[in-house]
Amino acid sequence: MKLYFSEEDKKEQLNKVETEDIIMIGEYIEILEDKYILSGAAEVEGEKYNEFTIEFQTVDKPSENTIKEIMSMEWDWYDYIVY
Repeated sequence: MKLYFSEEDKKEQLNKVETEDIIMIGEYIEILEDKYILSGAAEVEGEKYNEFTIEFQTVDKPSENTIKEIMSMEWDWYDYIVY
């Protein structure tokens, strides 16, 4: 199941993720049982990547599978996916 960020989500910056290494602007989240895949564009050390993905799992399970709920959860772990 894929959830695409709406214009309202983007205004609230729910599609923006910053780690110590990257700044990512998500296009959509794919739900895979207890994990999620965030896909979009990212800036890594000043370089822009248009097809970038992060796989992550939340500490707790969201009460519902909505972008707002998923993106407000604390992440247990994450990993960059290279295709």
